[in-house]
Amino acid sequence: MISLDKLRKRSGLVVVVIAVALGAFLLGDLMNSSSSILNGSQGVIGEVNDEVIEYRDFETEAQNLDRIYNTRQDRSTLRDNLWADKVNQIIMEEQYASLGLSVGSEELAGLTFGYKSAEMSNTAKQFFGISGQEVAPGQLATLIQQIHDNDPQRWLYFENLIRKERLAQKYNTLLRNGLFASAIDAEAYYNEQGTQASGRYVFKSFASVKDEEVEVTDAEVKSYYNNHIEDYPQDESRELRFAIFDIIPTEADKQAINNRLTELLEDKVVFNKNTKSNETISGFRNTTDAAAFINEHADSSFDGTYYAEGQLSPAIESEMRNAEIGFVFGPYEEDNIYKLARLNDRRNDSIQVAIIDMAIDASEETANEIYAKASELAASNDVESLEAAADAQNIALAAASVQDDDRTIAGIGEARNLVFWAYSNDVSLNSVKLQDLNDRILVVMLSDIIEEGSQDIETVRPQIEFAVKKEKRAEVLKAQFEEKLVTTTSIDKLASAMSATVEQVNTLSFSSNTVPGGYEPDVVGAFYGLEKGQMSNPVVGNNGVYVLFADDFKKSVVPKDFDALKKQLEAQLQPRASFEAYNALKEIADIADNRAKFY
Repeated sequence: MISLDKLRKRSGLVVVVIAVALGAFLLGDLMNSSSSILNGSQGVIGEVNDEVIEYRDFETEAQNLDRIYNTRQDRSTLRDNLWADKVNQIIMEEQYASLGLSVGSEELAGLTFGYKSAEMSNTAKQFFGISGQEVAPGQLATLIQQIHDNDPQRWLYFENLIRKERLAQKYNTLLRNGLFASAIDAEAYYNEQGTQASGRYVFKSFASVKDEEVEVTDAEVKSYYNNHIEDYPQDESRELRFAIFDIIPTEADKQAINNRLTELLEDKVVFNKNTKSNETISGFRNTTDAAAFINEHADSSFDGTYYAEGQLSPAIESEMRNAEIGFVFGPYEEDNIYKLARLNDRRNDSIQVAIIDMAIDASEETANEIYAKASELAASNDVESLEAAADAQNIALAAASVQDDDRTIAGIGEARNLVFWAYSNDVSLNSVKLQDLNDRILVVMLSDIIEEGSQDIETVRPQIEFAVKKEKRAEVLKAQFEEKLVTTTSIDKLASAMSATVEQVNTLSFSSNTVPGGYEPDVVGAFYGLEKGQMSNPVVGNNGVYVLFADDFKKSVVPKDFDALKKQLEAQLQPRASFEAYNALKEIADIADNRAKFY
């Protein structure tokens, strides 16, 4: 039996356990909000098949999930998972309803807290920490009541996970049962995989046709573009030009910090206005209270640790280990920090070292100078003036393309706020943003707004010209082959007439997709379309044009066990049912994702 104390302890890990148990299953709904504080389209985070997802409702669920996960999950990832779950739920609930699939209350109760562990879902078993044993009814009932009373939202979340898991199982079972391999499928597969072809071919590569034979006109480029415009899609994006001004200390800044440390070394005489007399203030070398001195002057607090041999930084280990108490070393630089080190105490084989550290930062004057340069660049009102100003300052400009849901920018890193800015309705073309990031300043210009549609013809001209030339080269080679085939009766004579060599293929299989010349699935298919002793017409492949001759086809000697083949095909087909069906449903769904306007 499982003890109640053990169940209580295990229930605290429910979220992690459920996430592992469900794997591919998405996050569930926690609550339904009856109203939104945002009205109209501005408050709509998305729509799926005409079902509106309100921002306020979505964010409330995200906050409750964050509580349930106890901040174990990154907030952005949590929202992404919640959105994916919303899309999945709306799409699949339509399928469940049309098929009449449901989970009854008695069925859900059995899956959730059936007293015999065999009747419980795997999710419930992991929730309660059950691993095969039967559970004492009284213990389980008490635990369920405690969770239900103390954290009802967590309980509803748990029940909803089990319900969704069960509905998905039923749906996937229906799909799998509807997918089977027939005897015809098995026989076709047997013949394809069990037949090996051998033959010969003559090949002429596209490169054998000279460029002057396939010159491309503007009219041909335009015609190809219009006929293949769907091959050149263009997503909506924003183009950014930016410069990064790193706020780094100058040599003068470094020397000033070094001087400040040096001044702390020795005693100094100061005039006391209260006593109307001079008095001596001990420096770091002579102070009797190193801890107080460090806490007053250093960036870090005093560290009273005693270090055994080899435990100190290599920069001071040899200097301090055998020195006298009070010995001071420095200033020295370590990890972009200037330091003074004093041997403060010795205890057996360990020593205590007092260290004053000052970070090597840019001075306020240096930072102001850099900010002034960035501001000058930010005054640009178009790309041309931005480039001119950057050239005048000898500043490197970079470019990046971003889409509305990007969270990072190449060359900058994490920059969701800049992406949000670039897509704001209040930001127009050539707008400039100056952003202070403490250790660097960014000057970013919105240099172009790319609308969704097709890429401009000039942008894809190189690809189009390459494709048209390839088509023209294929036509030239096909014409050459066809001319020789009129008077040629054998593959060897054809090779001689074409100034080519005969290539041999042996034990070619239908699924190989390759010949000695490279990846050529169309050529392999053409081989299997021939009869023994037959020569093909010219076949255009990926690398050139082929003429094939089939020498022989050998059938497999393996017995035709179609029952075994059917099981093999079904084992390959059925596991694809769930994710391929959902992907197809998602592809045809009408989904409007407005999250980039909110996060």
